[in-house]
Amino acid sequence: MNNKTLIYKPSVDYYHTNKKTNAKSEIVSLKERVKIFLENLLILLLGISIFVLSVGIAYNTYILAKLKVKKLSLLKENKALRKEYQYLTSREVVLKKAKKLNLYPPQKGDLIKLK
Repeated sequence: MNNKTLIYKPSVDYYHTNKKTNAKSEIVSLKERVKIFLENLLILLLGISIFVLSVGIAYNTYILAKLKVKKLSLLKENKALRKEYQYLTSREVVLKKAKKLNLYPPQKGDLIKLK
């Protein structure tokens, strides 16, 4: 570009030089330029959507693992509470508490009237 002035003329075409081949500039039509732009846009949107989907799947997997851990802890707690319930409602414990309160089991002569 030694002392040469570039004059840009408005047109639908633009000059594109390929840096890899160092070839002279080639003319690319507007239609081709729009096509390339849309392809690049589609690739970008596809990449973003894949990223969002993978993050969503990872988050759901995290929640699932968290729920499994919580389920196991609740099952252990349920088992412990069942054992405690069985102990508290066992015959021996009920008889001990009844003796403390001076209660006795009903006899044949006891009559209960319900109104």
